[in-house]
Amino acid sequence: MNDEVNGGCKRLGRFDVDFARRTITRISDGAFIKASRSETLIFTLLAESANNTIYREILLAECWQGKIVTNNSLTVAIKNLRTAFAKIDEHKIITTEPKLGYCIRKLALIDDGSHPPKKEVTSNDDKKLHALDEDQPIILIEKNEVLIQQKLNSTVVKKTRLSNIKVLDIVVGITFFFVTLIICYRFLFFIDSTSVEGLPVIYNGIDLPKPVQNAILQNDNSSISQWYAFPMSKGCNYYQLFSVSNGHFVDYSPMIKQEICSVK
Repeated sequence: MNDEVNGGCKRLGRFDVDFARRTITRISDGAFIKASRSETLIFTLLAESANNTIYREILLAECWQGKIVTNNSLTVAIKNLRTAFAKIDEHKIITTEPKLGYCIRKLALIDDGSHPPKKEVTSNDDKKLHALDEDQPIILIEKNEVLIQQKLNSTVVKKTRLSNIKVLDIVVGITFFFVTLIICYRFLFFIDSTSVEGLPVIYNGIDLPKPVQNAILQNDNSSISQWYAFPMSKGCNYYQLFSVSNGHFVDYSPMIKQEICSVK
């Protein structure tokens, strides 16, 4: 990690890593993410060893040099990297190798043209305004006034639509919040956290049945930041399973091979 020590930069496939600024930039269009020192080192180590699984123990030793950390620190760092990459439309950068560690595939570091450089787009209205330069002065003014009015009307409509969308998002968010609050209150809140093959799970402190763990592993993807699992009945292992994906709750309970029992 000499580049990190010297505060330099390193090119890894289609990404540039700036250790001083702690940024990882996609070369094709300049999109970048901010990361902590340990997260930057994790990405660098995985990318330099592309296609090879790096064990959790090695990542903890190399990326937190001189610090005493737990497995949960690595789990959180991986989750933060995945969340940050998802914001620039990179959803498959880091792969989890169950019971071993993590890996970055070489294909993920090759530019496939899916993120081309952004081009300046000339709108139809701008083209019309440019064409009007050759018209007579009076006609030019009148046409310009019409175009300006059309732009103003279009802007008002767009703002109205955006406002309606934001209000809808707020209503949906509040609804999910209160539903979650009711569920938490009913089951006396979650009291502990654990991990299933490195994936963070909030639960009620009782060992998760194998069907629940299998459902988590089979449905995990980079957009999921947290799992919630809790029993619906004290008499049998009938579980509710939710994930938080891009700020929204998703119900994965139907994916569990549930124990047949009466839920009260």
